[in-house]
Amino acid sequence: MASIRTKLVKDGNSTAVRIPKTLLEMSGLSGVVEIEAKQGIVTIRETKDPRAGWTEAIRQSGCNDIEDPELSDWDALAGDSLGD
Repeated sequence: MASIRTKLVKDGNSTAVRIPKTLLEMSGLSGVVEIEAKQGIVTIRETKDPRAGWTEAIRQSGCNDIEDPELSDWDALAGDSLGD
């Protein structure tokens, strides 16, 4: 486990912490993260997209050719009354 000292810095109405590149690379974090706080501890962890893997699961299920009859004419109707 690596430990690096850094300062909290004012950023508008918030306070930010700069994470050194080396530490960020070691963590493997990127994109959207989840932040949890307890007294004296802030934990930043990777978060998963709740829909991650859905596309592949649908492909594997064989249901990728199913159309929703309620939406079959959506393209034709979507622009009918917009802007009126």
